[in-house]
Amino acid sequence: MRFRNHLLTITLLGLVQGCFIDSRTYREEENQTRTCTIDDDCEFTESCQEGLCAVAPGCLVCTTLPHAQPVCFHGLCMVQACAPGWYNANGLYLDGCELECETTNDGIELCDGVDNDCDGVIDEDFNLNNDAEHCGSCDHACETPPNARPVCSLGDCYFECLEGYYDNDGLPENGCEDTVCQPTAGGVEICDLRDNDCNGEVDEGIDKTTVESCGPLCETCLFPGAEAFCMDGVCTMGVCDADCQDLNGVAADGCEYCCTPTAGGVEVCDGVDNDCNGLVDEGLTCTCPEEMVNVESTYCIDRYEASRPDATTWSSGTDSSTPLSVASVMPWLNVSLQDAADACGRAGKRLCTSAEWEIACRGPDATVYSYGDTYDPQVCNGIDAFCRCGAGSACEDADPCPYAHCYDVCGADFGPKPTSSFPGCVSGYGVVDINGNVWERVQGGTARGGAYNCPDSEKFHECSFVADWGTSARTNFGFRCCCSGNDCPQ
Repeated sequence: MRFRNHLLTITLLGLVQGCFIDSRTYREEENQTRTCTIDDDCEFTESCQEGLCAVAPGCLVCTTLPHAQPVCFHGLCMVQACAPGWYNANGLYLDGCELECETTNDGIELCDGVDNDCDGVIDEDFNLNNDAEHCGSCDHACETPPNARPVCSLGDCYFECLEGYYDNDGLPENGCEDTVCQPTAGGVEICDLRDNDCNGEVDEGIDKTTVESCGPLCETCLFPGAEAFCMDGVCTMGVCDADCQDLNGVAADGCEYCCTPTAGGVEVCDGVDNDCNGLVDEGLTCTCPEEMVNVESTYCIDRYEASRPDATTWSSGTDSSTPLSVASVMPWLNVSLQDAADACGRAGKRLCTSAEWEIACRGPDATVYSYGDTYDPQVCNGIDAFCRCGAGSACEDADPCPYAHCYDVCGADFGPKPTSSFPGCVSGYGVVDINGNVWERVQGGTARGGAYNCPDSEKFHECSFVADWGTSARTNFGFRCCCSGNDCPQ
């Protein structure tokens, strides 16, 4: 029996060595424990949370954007640059640079039915309502009747007589056919570009500079949801009303999208366009599969450490088909980085990023451990939870026992446990066993959370601790999976 215990001690020590700090293991103390009062005290990818700089949840979805180089500023994701031939015409970051377009005419807009400057709007620099060269449509020039000059109003062609000529018959085909004026409109001056009272003046006494009577034919300027102006005889749209926006960039329909911001103008999962940008619940992960938990409506993470389909309470199993997230079974052990990534892919998910893992661990209150800020040796599966405190042990008289760092004095009978064996080892988001039990692989090759055999569990179980022992399989390494948005399995 003594020989058997000796072998057991050697074996356990071998496992413990995989948890000592060395040159391949590091802790991001500078980034994780820096204090702050405002967001500007932190890195661009962080925000000030409870007085500490931590990864900003908004930056979690700002790692890849279609055809774009993203940049995150304290949780606000933006398009920094577009790939060649692509443009962010709608100004939104979610779809990246969504417009594939080739500039023409050196990027100067022509009236040709083509988006020459690749801004998502066609012929926007031309007023098809009032331009006699492009009246109603591009290159539709108003004809010049005899003794007259063409006029375009509301997209239709009219004409105005030259001095000394009069349009007495009202026929456009012969223009201003007479040199002698005959009263029209009962001899009362109206806004029609004709000398109705034959006094030598056209439309005198009529103010053509107001929004009610703008331009040559006294248009009424109206832009739904926006302020209207009459500038140089042309109706011009001003600023949008408080709750309206011009989403399509077309002045003709004004600020066509009217919406009252809700939830402080921040998009939340409620089926409502809270930020009034024309999209509902955009960029959010509003629902998660049953076996996962939702983190800040940003992504989903497995509730439990990954396990094999044939795992039991005493065996990790051998079936590598699909990882599961279930309670009361042994976790999937001895996993390499590639094994973990491939397994998550087979489940229709992906390996979590390091930032996603840490936020899920810290919970909404950004605590040091998943369960709080103070280390408790008995809450999660770590070496301190199994100190030998019984009769005849070196810690027989210790009170309390177990206690932090007890292994060197007492020894411990530790090992991996079935998922959810420690009911209190749950983060504020509901993620179970994210501290202790097994190291959890994340994207990039590092691991987080500590394991069952780390002698300094107080340090290694911290949510901020990062372990880098390479990408090959290790006995005490497991994983859990993440997904976001429409990429989550249905």
